[in-house]
Amino acid sequence: MATGSPFIGRKEGIGLGIEATPGTAVAPQVFLRWLDQGLNNMTEVAENDSAMGVVEKVNDSAIVAKWAEGTIEGKVTVESVGFLLLGMFGTVSTGSATSGVYPHTFSVNQSSVPTALTIAHVTPLKTQRYAYGVLDNFELSAEAGAYVTVSCAVRARVGATSADTVVIQEAETEFTSKHVTVKKAANLAGLSGAAALSARSVQLTLERSSEKHDPLGADEDPEFDRGEFEARGEFVVRYTDTAYEDAFLANTISAMEIKLANGTDTLAFTASKVRYRELEKSTDKAGVVTQTVAFYCEFDETEGKAIEAVLNNERATYEAA
Repeated sequence: MATGSPFIGRKEGIGLGIEATPGTAVAPQVFLRWLDQGLNNMTEVAENDSAMGVVEKVNDSAIVAKWAEGTIEGKVTVESVGFLLLGMFGTVSTGSATSGVYPHTFSVNQSSVPTALTIAHVTPLKTQRYAYGVLDNFELSAEAGAYVTVSCAVRARVGATSADTVVIQEAETEFTSKHVTVKKAANLAGLSGAAALSARSVQLTLERSSEKHDPLGADEDPEFDRGEFEARGEFVVRYTDTAYEDAFLANTISAMEIKLANGTDTLAFTASKVRYRELEKSTDKAGVVTQTVAFYCEFDETEGKAIEAVLNNERATYEAA
């Protein structure tokens, strides 16, 4: 049992490292500047409810599975977010640098074997590495007058003691609402010349749930098999015309781009086959009427994908440690 003095949450550090082999822990390659985090060890308990001549239901129990899960949330920073993107998409291709800036293209790994991360959790009381870390979702949020944030649900194996210490990263480029544009067009070719939507907010959710596999003969070495991938989101605009209603009722296909750009540091999500799934109009009688437009990124047979992300920064690679 570890003991120590009380401390505030800001003293904790969260680091990420890319694993060459899922489940083989590695040292952190980056430490996040987090806003919220809550990675906790979990157990599954089998209860012995055999009858033994009394009315009490349970007479014994045993732990049959151990793992960890929780959330990691922070501002989008131009280098660290690449680790989360890799954990979500599973595949990255890095091109040659132009003026010191590398383009990293993230695409969906069609395998159910994840690209796993080791999550290092450093506290004044204990330090642990959580191997086989997977992201079940990646939620990007941008609202007027605020920083752009990302929140991820994570799962991993239980933590193992390590000697990692927090390394304060050099300041990375961050993004506020003024750095965000949302565009739509009839097709991908039309996005470059399209005007940005006058949106109040945008949210993009990438989701790929993982199924925990607990093999016989062990209780703390789960594997996490990747399931279906989905990309969806919503944006809020003022209600000034019926274009979204018309497209919604016609099931019209559009291309869409959500882009963060601060100087040469950029992150762009592009989808070529987007349809609107829901429309909701505000009902506040004293406020300006708005529309919340929910969209879904469908798989495009021509492009061979539903969505991709391109991150431009000065980091040369997102390879295993």
